Amino acid sequence: MEIAIVVVWWIALLGALVLTAIAVLEIVRVVHHAREIDRLAKVALPAAVGIVENTAIIAALEGVVPVVGRLAAGSEALAETSASIARRVATVRRTLAGGRD
Repeated sequence: MEIAIVVVWWIALLGALVLTAIAVLEIVRVVHHAREIDRLAKVALPAAVGIVENTAIIAALEGVVPVVGRLAAGSEALAETSASIARRVATVRRTLAGGRD
């Protein structure tokens, strides 16, 4: 009877050893992946900071919209004025060229 108990005891110990080895391997994998996540987070942090800094200005763009409208109107006025000047210069050129003939 004592031999049967010792055999069962050794089988249980070997089973526990196998289960412990499997658990240790899983823990090693989890730690490895956690370190990899930490490394990638450290690499991504500067990019995230850059994104935040570059997108922070978007809120200020709402104040630019009226200015852009005024600039567009001003550029249209400049285009009309320059076209008018070009027509007048063409008229003066024709007048001067006609006076020489």
